[in-house]
Amino acid sequence: MIRQSIARRYARGLLAVGEKDGRYRDYLRELDECLRVIEHGPRIERALMLPLLEMDARKELLADIIKALAMESAPAALLGLLLERNRMRYLPLICDAYGKMVDDKEGLVRGVGYSAYPLPETAKTRIEEALGERLAKRVRLDMRQDRSLIGGIKVIVGGLRIDGSVKRQLEVLNERMMKE
Repeated sequence: MIRQSIARRYARGLLAVGEKDGRYRDYLRELDECLRVIEHGPRIERALMLPLLEMDARKELLADIIKALAMESAPAALLGLLLERNRMRYLPLICDAYGKMVDDKEGLVRGVGYSAYPLPETAKTRIEEALGERLAKRVRLDMRQDRSLIGGIKVIVGGLRIDGSVKRQLEVLNERMMKE
């Protein structure tokens, strides 16, 4: 809980800068790229996130990453601040919080959809549009396959959960029969 609060604070600061210069979407892309580079190299991740190396060596490593990715000054400054305060381990949480803030600013909400079998793209689009009308926001679903549903779909978007799966319908039918 405290970790997420700290991450949101850093994310809000970066978003405020990004809103002023209109580059908040670019900052998200750059943070995600940097996080992928750091997580892709376990030695890089350990070097930056654990205070085992001297600070100057860690700063030099981070500067090389920033230069290689040609990052803007605001995200680069955030990374430098995180490194100086030994908070690089918060970077994944900051990226996540920042992404949610950018989505919220743009009126977008992300969710997860489950279906027993692969869903055609047209069906996914229709579901996103219907949910968008209900929530008065644009909806993007990450579809996943769950064979235990038997058929139908289950969608979780924010606090909303809609379960139209055959599995759930059978559970409801069973509950009704047990009551009688």
